[in-house]
Amino acid sequence: MAGFPTPRRPLPEPILKKTITLRVNGKEYSVEVEPREMLVDVLRDRLNLTGTKRPCNQAECGGCSVLVNGQLRYSCHAPVIRMDGADILTVEGYDFDPVIKVLQESNWREDASQCSSCVPGFIMAATALLKRNPNPSVDDIRRGLSGNLCRCGTYYNQIMAVQRAARTLRGG
Repeated sequence: MAGFPTPRRPLPEPILKKTITLRVNGKEYSVEVEPREMLVDVLRDRLNLTGTKRPCNQAECGGCSVLVNGQLRYSCHAPVIRMDGADILTVEGYDFDPVIKVLQESNWREDASQCSSCVPGFIMAATALLKRNPNPSVDDIRRGLSGNLCRCGTYYNQIMAVQRAARTLRGG
């Protein structure tokens, strides 16, 4: 049996790891990462923040949504190496961010989740929306949640949960 042929050119250098700093839910972490790693993997597997889901891993469902420097991002398609120094807010940030806490309560009260695979994404999308617009119309809410898919079809309840949260946050 013949062995593997000798390569004609030198093998590429091994993947170089880099240590980056992330501020997640107000807490600073120093993490060694590889260039190919995505933010969702580091959040879930290294920082044990498993609230951020990975339902599709194709940036289509929104279940992995987080806020990065205040902007909504799909963490399954966000190279973590580009997040050095970023402020990241996940669904576990309810003690750090009052909007998330109110949205989680509203989500429960409006029965806006069944299997809960989509809930973290909806809550993070709604958090981004309510930070931009504390009094959204139904159309604003639909647009704000439009990047999220719910396999159970709780869209109406999601809208009601955002409306309830908006009223609560405004003191109503």
